[in-house]
Amino acid sequence: MLSYLADDVAFDALYPASVQRVSRRFWTPVETARRAAVLLRDAGARRVLDVGSSVGKFALVAAATLPELHVVGVEQRGHLVDLARSAKGVLALENVEFNHDDATHAPWEGYDGFYFYNSFAENLFDVGARLDDDAVLSVARFARDVQRTYAKLRDARVGTAIATFYGSSGRVPCTYDLAHLEAAGAGWLRLWTKHDRVDDGSFFIEVGEAIVKHDKTGRKR
Repeated sequence: MLSYLADDVAFDALYPASVQRVSRRFWTPVETARRAAVLLRDAGARRVLDVGSSVGKFALVAAATLPELHVVGVEQRGHLVDLARSAKGVLALENVEFNHDDATHAPWEGYDGFYFYNSFAENLFDVGARLDDDAVLSVARFARDVQRTYAKLRDARVGTAIATFYGSSGRVPCTYDLAHLEAAGAGWLRLWTKHDRVDDGSFFIEVGEAIVKHDKTGRKR
């Protein structure tokens, strides 16, 4: 198993050539996945939901790196779930699982950590830039997914940790603090933690290195 975790080339060998060709564009690099897992673990997370897990790269690397974590990947494309489960079998991991579902519709109760790799941005891509045509994607769906995720994160318990890579592509409620920021490749890896404070409806949006706060009407503050 350790040989697959050496770098991205080694890890991507778990997948067919069609996946290997697009890995750099669509999936978390091994080094970033490992670092995000450590940040979540150190923030107290033990049961982590990978929101839109695709072929399972983050979830598998996190589970292999930190056996104390249990990682659940939820992905809308069934053929990617099959690839993730196949890779899990090769790695012989017991602390990771993959479910075929809409991640924003699936229950989030019971998780104390969440991972987002710009999870909903593909809705905004030109058709030719999307992974494939197996998912129904649109600007309207982007708005729906962002709103559902925002509501779920507002309902999450105090102490919940969120790791984002290239942003969540959504809104982070004002009840979360930015606990950590670091460069990761050409993007940014952030850790957010939820605290017990009054929720006034304001929220943060990640824009590159910057964090922009908006009030509940959507105006910048």
